[in-house]
Amino acid sequence: MRHGMIWATALLTLGAVLPLAAQQSSPDSTPTAPRADELRRRVRERFAERVQQELDLNPDQMTRLRATAGTFGTERRQLELRQAQLRKALAAQLRPGIAASRDSVAWLTDSLLALRVRYVESFRAEQSQMAAYLDPVQRARLLVMRERLLDRAREFRHRRRMDR
Repeated sequence: MRHGMIWATALLTLGAVLPLAAQQSSPDSTPTAPRADELRRRVRERFAERVQQELDLNPDQMTRLRATAGTFGTERRQLELRQAQLRKALAAQLRPGIAASRDSVAWLTDSLLALRVRYVESFRAEQSQMAAYLDPVQRARLLVMRERLLDRAREFRHRRRMDR
């Protein structure tokens, strides 16, 4: 159970699932943030170890993968933050009983769609960059590993919501 919780916590914090670059705590972090940051760090390290072992990566490939994942993970985290802002603004426009501004709703909807496209394009660019140092089987296996990790995070989030 503890092992599953560690994986799920990692998924909650990993935008790209493999952002192996260290994350900084924000100044407004809660008192539990140091423990959560440590847990995230440990999960990232463990996932990186599994990736290196299961994909049989040499040190050069692992270094390049860390750099690629860090770059694209940072980009996707920024896109996710922007998406949250846009969704919040759209929700404010769509409140029941209050007339929404058609122009604002159209702009917010178009912006969200454009953001989704950019998000997918970042995965495509990441895959293209990884193709320079990983073979197709390694890339596919990494993709499967990431998807499994994301699935575990979704399950964990769902269980946490149900427990509240």
